[in-house]
Amino acid sequence: MKRLHKVNVTLFSLLLISLVLMVLIVYRDINSNLGIGIVIAGLVFVFLYVFYLAILAIVKLFGMDRDEKKGRLLKFLAWFGGLTVMDVAVSLITSTDIRPLDFFTSFGIAVGITFFDVLFFKQQRYDKGVTPK
Repeated sequence: MKRLHKVNVTLFSLLLISLVLMVLIVYRDINSNLGIGIVIAGLVFVFLYVFYLAILAIVKLFGMDRDEKKGRLLKFLAWFGGLTVMDVAVSLITSTDIRPLDFFTSFGIAVGITFFDVLFFKQQRYDKGVTPK
């Protein structure tokens, strides 16, 4: 069985709490200095957390063997291509403009799907499902 990284679970829990606080502050239109400070601190935390996850994914990617990297790349390309095709198809059906920035959403979702287990689970070898001792 895969074990979770306690640091990542703690940071993710803090992310969820900060997102809930930010949504409540914005939804209730709280204009106090404390509310603005919480929203700014929450946004900074979100950006730092995303940066941390990107660095962690890159570091763990270098530790994988060649077959695992190839498999993850193919999985990413499949998800990215499929999500992009669906996005373009929906844009054509609803007759909205296709903007180049819309591809970042497909890219982010594909990266998240491809590297979710690498970021949140402890595992030495990702290709054979061998868990650490």
